[in-house]
Amino acid sequence: MTDDLYCRLGAYLRTVRQSRGIAQEDLARAVKLTRGSIANLEAGRQRIQVHTLVAACHALGLDPAEALAGALEGRVAPAPLPADDRARLAPLLRQLSSVRDGIDQLLRLENR
Repeated sequence: MTDDLYCRLGAYLRTVRQSRGIAQEDLARAVKLTRGSIANLEAGRQRIQVHTLVAACHALGLDPAEALAGALEGRVAPAPLPADDRARLAPLLRQLSSVRDGIDQLLRLENR
């Protein structure tokens, strides 16, 4: 059951990501992972950590509890966003990644 859960959760996240026109590279940047790690998570080859699930869901505009429930219940991922919304989402995701990098830099400076 455990491995099946990770496979279903990864497939659910992949479907949402693809339906929103977000590249693995963009999602990886937003959650501070490599593109390969995103591919492994989506394929169920790597177990997703809770903080990564939350970050990925936020980057995809999902509620983490809904994503987990959807995967557990075998639900189909939400319907695709309209094309113009997908086109607007990709640059916003890149901006989010830049903001997170800036916050991380500030926190590192503060902890010195």
